[in-house]
Amino acid sequence: MRSSPVRAAVVALTLLLAACGPAGRKPAPSTGGVAVDEARKLEAVVAAFTEARKRVDPYWAYYFGIEEDLPTFGDYPSPEQRERSRRTYEEAYAGLADVHPERLAPRDRRTWALFREDVEVSLRGFDFPNDLLDFTQMGNRALQFLDDTNPELTDFPFDSAAHYEAFLARSGGFPAYVDRQIATLRRGVAAGIVQECGIVDASRKSYAAALAPPDEAHPFWRPMRVMPAAIGADDRARIAAGFRRALAELIVPGYRRLDAFLRDEYRPHCRRALGLGGLPRGDEWYAYAILANTDLPLAAADVHRTGLREVARIRAEMDAIRRAVGFPGSLADFLAAWRRAPANRFRDADEMFAAFGAMRREMDALAPGWFRRRPTSAYEIVSASNPRSAAASYSGPNDTVPYGRLVLNTMNLAAVARDRVPTLSLHEAVPGHHFQIALVFEMKDRLSEYQRKLFGSTAFAEGWALYAERLGREMGVYRTPMQRLGNLNDEMLRAVRLVVDTGIHAYGWSRARARAYMRRHLAHDPDDIAVEVDRYAVWPGQALAYKIGELEIRALRAGAERELGAAFDVREFHDVVLGDGTVSLGVLRAQVDAWLAAKRGAGAAHR
Repeated sequence: MRSSPVRAAVVALTLLLAACGPAGRKPAPSTGGVAVDEARKLEAVVAAFTEARKRVDPYWAYYFGIEEDLPTFGDYPSPEQRERSRRTYEEAYAGLADVHPERLAPRDRRTWALFREDVEVSLRGFDFPNDLLDFTQMGNRALQFLDDTNPELTDFPFDSAAHYEAFLARSGGFPAYVDRQIATLRRGVAAGIVQECGIVDASRKSYAAALAPPDEAHPFWRPMRVMPAAIGADDRARIAAGFRRALAELIVPGYRRLDAFLRDEYRPHCRRALGLGGLPRGDEWYAYAILANTDLPLAAADVHRTGLREVARIRAEMDAIRRAVGFPGSLADFLAAWRRAPANRFRDADEMFAAFGAMRREMDALAPGWFRRRPTSAYEIVSASNPRSAAASYSGPNDTVPYGRLVLNTMNLAAVARDRVPTLSLHEAVPGHHFQIALVFEMKDRLSEYQRKLFGSTAFAEGWALYAERLGREMGVYRTPMQRLGNLNDEMLRAVRLVVDTGIHAYGWSRARARAYMRRHLAHDPDDIAVEVDRYAVWPGQALAYKIGELEIRALRAGAERELGAAFDVREFHDVVLGDGTVSLGVLRAQVDAWLAAKRGAGAAHR
């Protein structure tokens, strides 16, 4: 597969910037007037884009701190909203034509490369009708609205009577959202672009709690149970009456109407093939998904082969543990025995929370020896509300909720073996996602709002988190052979994803074949494997980002270790990777190259 000429040019330019300074910062004054003028033009384009993107979907007003949009549900999904989104990228692309990167100071040139790459790749995404498939068991606006009433998960500011009133006003837009969602899915039916049958069934389960009777046991009533004491009795009574009316007249009828549509009208048209390959332009669509999620123009066949190699390597390491502990059976028997062992299971959510809490305390003590730059934001441990959620996930701090949240799927206790706790904690919290995402949140004086709140690289974020899992081996976190096996089992998951994701979308694998392959190589609970396979089906390419990103970060570290020898400082390397926020893999390589060039220059100056 070939990348687009524009993207190839951007990546090539990024790799040429090895002598540049840190990426993604706000343009700073330079001694050259031309560079300053050009930086101001770039800053204006990025700032205009940022403001436009913040307004594309008013639903996310709480994330961006836009008070006047809190009462608004927005017009997603609709052709008008999609076109408005496209225009923000087109205008940014046109604005960049007036910026001459050769006139920029090095660090601003890096910002230009990052922004240009993001805009160009995002624009390509509009070539594909993603909106017709944007209702899944892993994420949909109906589920998001339900989660926004969960005190542990919401980012909506339920802190004043005015904000409760804003949420009620927003709720008034829910029936119109249901209308738009149904209209969008009907367009998908007409175009032959629909979800696979099992995905439809799983998607209906994601919001099932909202179908309950409209009384005070309904999830929508949860904000009333945590209403601040400072809200007076009159306000409290008025708001409670509003919640009761909304439940009876808007919320429950809306969810039931959506569910009836999915069951009676949409489900009969569901497709049988699991992957994108069965859809119009499916191969091109998947090629784009790989590019968008890995930052690299990789061919599906190459990713598949990389996965097979990694699976074989990790399997050999697993088998070495089997032999070391003297297990007499096969590796498959060993993995099954480990998974089923009662001592490896949590009895309840409290036990699980206690184990992750102990890991949090341990990593707080270990982190200073490995990281000079650490976030000041804490993180809390909370429960997921969706039984189809991952075993563990992370939600970062923001202006409304200034702390991170480690979200555990306590609704599926079998998905989290005790021996997986260290590796899951390293990945999702410290030093994985929490370190990386919370640091970005805290860099208000160093990063533009665009890079702090809008730019994302799945390969960078997930690659770093998987690197963090592996770093636990050096940190001495995995103290027993079984904890080491837990770490390898989770690494195997990311290797298997390279095989199964490409298998589903490029080679037409069925759900049964994908599950069988995963069962052959993993000790995961069968229900967890079922959730994983369905996740890959609806998020094409996303699961590839973990291993691809980790392999790139490991390669960059190995190259630095070879060049610097005894002078290599892992804490300094981690500063280079995390110190300038989330970037694409191409820009990350340029950052590491720039650091090494500076080290070479410093060494030459002292000779």
